[in-house]
Amino acid sequence: MDPVMERVRAADPVSVEEFAGLADFDALELAPRRRWRRRWLSLPAVGAVITALVLVPSGAPAASEVVQRAIQTMAVPSDQILYAKSHASDEGTDYGERQVWVYGTQQMRWLEPDNEEVYTKGQGTTRWWKGKVEKFPEVTMVPNEIFRAGALLEAARAAKGGVSMTESDEAYVLTWREKSGPPHWPKIELTMWIDKDTYAPLKFTDHSWGQDVNGKPFDQTYTEQILEFKTLPATPENLKQLEMTPGR
Repeated sequence: MDPVMERVRAADPVSVEEFAGLADFDALELAPRRRWRRRWLSLPAVGAVITALVLVPSGAPAASEVVQRAIQTMAVPSDQILYAKSHASDEGTDYGERQVWVYGTQQMRWLEPDNEEVYTKGQGTTRWWKGKVEKFPEVTMVPNEIFRAGALLEAARAAKGGVSMTESDEAYVLTWREKSGPPHWPKIELTMWIDKDTYAPLKFTDHSWGQDVNGKPFDQTYTEQILEFKTLPATPENLKQLEMTPGR
């Protein structure tokens, strides 16, 4: 068994030192949300804090083990390309399929049917939209929620409520609350379905409800169904997938 997992089983909670040195994207402090359309942020690092988590019935892995394995699976490697293809939607809007490639902190590409964005460290972000190419030299892109899920989980298990876990036939279902903001402090509940064999993400939902900034009631759910999630070697052929192809 993985020695990290042996330590997780032996102590719940474990010490922070057990997991020192997480990949950069797992240590990101995520900016206040709204939400899947905001990908351009600065990236200050924070420390990881691990707390006790809710456990599921006997016979299943501890939630802490599932969370840690999911974080490791979703971590962005520095020398490989992490790729995801997903379908995103919310009430009334179908965003269609999107593809995202992330190569460490060096490069990233975001591709949708009518929108493409690429980022290269030292050069900034280039966007193709509505037939026009725009350059933003000072703008840094960060991955969408699926790639940032490791950091979201890391922050959640450090929070008061921790992460709870249930099971479906093929997935571990992790649920946690995220802190909202004034003036009405709506509820935000995030849920991630994790493949039982590979610990890769299968589905992500972001359900928020309460009163909006104007005091009006709302209840909405953003859903991202993961169609592919894999790590690619940084070969010349795969690195070409990070290049912009405006108009395709």
